[in-house]
Amino acid sequence: MLMEIKIHAERTQDGWCAEVPGPEGFTVNARRLDQCKDMVVERIKTLAEQKGDLAVCDIVIKVEAELPGIICDLEAAKVKMLEAQKLQEEASSEIRAVVSRMRDEGLTMRDIAVLLGVSPQRVAQLIG
Repeated sequence: MLMEIKIHAERTQDGWCAEVPGPEGFTVNARRLDQCKDMVVERIKTLAEQKGDLAVCDIVIKVEAELPGIICDLEAAKVKMLEAQKLQEEASSEIRAVVSRMRDEGLTMRDIAVLLGVSPQRVAQLIG
C-alpha cells in the first residue's frame, strides 16, 4: 500500500522542525531535512504497527518548507528547468530530423559532422 504524507517544515536555529498534520499528527526535529523525512517514515511505520496495520509498505513524503522568498525562486527555477528539458527534447528531435534529411541528400557523415560542428561519432549517434 502506498501512503503519501505532506509535512510542513520550518528552519530552526538547530536545523529543521517538521510537522505531520492530522488527528494523529506529530512533530520531529533534526539537523537536516532528509533526517526529518526519515524520522517521519519511521514514526508512521511504528504507529501503523501499533495499530496492527501492517499493510503500509511505501511511504512518500512531500515536504512543504517555510523559506520566505526562496521557495518562490525555487519554484520559478523548477519551471525553467522543465521548460529547458522540453526544449532540449524538441531540439534533439529536430537535429535528428535535419541529420536524416542531410543523409537523404547524400551528405557523408564527415560532411554532416563539419556542418554541425560535432564529431562523426556524434553524427552516427544522431542517426542511430
